[in-house]
Amino acid sequence: MPPIDLLVVLTIPMIAIHIIIAIISMRYLTIARSIGLPIAIYEGIYYVLLLTYLLLNRYDPLLLSIAALFLVIHVGGAYLYINGTLAYLSRKRSNLRYYGYYELTELMFIIIVMYLLIH
Repeated sequence: MPPIDLLVVLTIPMIAIHIIIAIISMRYLTIARSIGLPIAIYEGIYYVLLLTYLLLNRYDPLLLSIAALFLVIHVGGAYLYINGTLAYLSRKRSNLRYYGYYELTELMFIIIVMYLLIH
């Protein structure tokens, strides 16, 4: 499978994940750790592959920068998720609402990436 096809296939679950998590967070809810941890790892791997693809194919520096930022956020977030820090932060309702806004922002980026990959 060519790398672009792999990225398109991997982007589809990313869109679904971010829609669901944004809705859940806006309702002040969280997902179970048994679901969240594999998602966190999947997202980190996705951003490694995406950034590698963007670098190898010389995409716009702005797009590269945003992808790199999301990679750092997801690697750091996975670490915080594993050691339980995110569970502590999610106890405050306003944090969940802000997280929902973050998820929507990331969703917009992922949709733009999907558009660029298929065009």
